[in-house]
Amino acid sequence: MKTLDVLDRFQNVIGSSGKWMALCPAHTDRSPSLAINEADDRLLLHCFAGCETKNVVSAVGLDMSDLFYQKLTPSKLNEGKRRRYTEVLQSERIQIALIDSAEKNERPLTINEQYRRLLGQQRIRKIESALNE
Repeated sequence: MKTLDVLDRFQNVIGSSGKWMALCPAHTDRSPSLAINEADDRLLLHCFAGCETKNVVSAVGLDMSDLFYQKLTPSKLNEGKRRRYTEVLQSERIQIALIDSAEKNERPLTINEQYRRLLGQQRIRKIESALNE
């Protein structure tokens, strides 16, 4: 569920940039006591009056699974990190190309070369995923 869809279920929502406060629907609330925070892959809810998250969620007609969402705030990948990731991506691609060439044209790969190729492939997938967020 999208963050905005969940936030729309609460009253007197204030805040921004992944951190909000709202009235808790699980108890009589006059001032916002419910903290709503974006984490890596979910919304975190905390009622400072002590209400359990499952009670808060059900009070607005949601399930716990609805707290897993698509992020509203932008990715934290700044230009410096993006440039470094791009450099590392290029370096990993070169390493794999060299290892593939050695295997194809010269000789069987050593265990270390096989491991390095696997590690490079994993790094490439992870970096490409981070760059495409």
